[in-house]
Amino acid sequence: MKKIMKIASMAIVGLFALVPMINVEAKEVSTKEDLLNEIAAASTGETITLTQSIKLDNKNDIIAVGSKEITIEGISDEITITGFRDDGITEDDQLSGNQSIITALEGGIIHLKNLKLIDSQKYGVQAYDGGYVSLNNVRIDNCRYGAILLNGGTVEVVNLSLGENGENGNNGIEVSKSINLAASDNQPSLIMNGTLNSDVKDNVIRFADDKNDGTTGFIVKNMENTTDKILVNGTTAVITDNENNIKYESNELKQGAQIEGDTYVEDVEVTDPTDTPTTPTEEVKNEVENPETSDGALIFISLTVIGFAGTALAYRRLHN
Repeated sequence: MKKIMKIASMAIVGLFALVPMINVEAKEVSTKEDLLNEIAAASTGETITLTQSIKLDNKNDIIAVGSKEITIEGISDEITITGFRDDGITEDDQLSGNQSIITALEGGIIHLKNLKLIDSQKYGVQAYDGGYVSLNNVRIDNCRYGAILLNGGTVEVVNLSLGENGENGNNGIEVSKSINLAASDNQPSLIMNGTLNSDVKDNVIRFADDKNDGTTGFIVKNMENTTDKILVNGTTAVITDNENNIKYESNELKQGAQIEGDTYVEDVEVTDPTDTPTTPTEEVKNEVENPETSDGALIFISLTVIGFAGTALAYRRLHN
């Protein structure tokens, strides 16, 4: 009996070990209605694949996710979600509330892949009060306020391309924290985990400075294998390439707020020590006389004197 129980237990353990290997099929949708319905009904961990480009027709067509993690992907990188945008609406009667195409709310995690987001009344993507969005092979273009709003939330850039966004000049990634979130501990943050490219060089990252902004801090982080990096450069944030060249630089963060992250360090040319010129050593002239030469001269003189003396002595003997 114990043997049977042991075998049964092993079988159950083996069955559970196989669970992670089972692939959950992505749910394919092709219309706006199906996409919105599937997002609302999705459980955490599900993937929704958009097989056709769609358009959000009115201000109530908002893609918002909270308290779960989902992936929304295009079947190819040509799949486009076109938002609602009406340039006839002035600032005085501007639409209130969230008018971004896709928003991660508190506790929400959204992974976007192979998508183009265009034409929004406000932003293409918003990460709100702790919401998290990752962008992999995503392009955002022609959004009225800006491409991305970090409104107390986090965006992870894997592969992001930006067109021109913002009706009063380019506004790529806007860093802000609404005054309505003053009681929240969540801070806007940006994670680099790949590459960020923009058609326009100015304001690719911009710190908000309007009356509704209550930003007190900004957090930046770089994943280990990222190509581009986001770094702190005094009161600004910079995006650098893999050779440490600055691609984009933000405006200055308002006084009193802090940026937390790795610091930008400009490359300093280092002189190769092998190229350092050496001071020639002055040759010291040896003024000491060679002792061997001196001794030879003395011997020669001595022998000469002896020779003369011998000759004189012999001459005297011959004449005596």
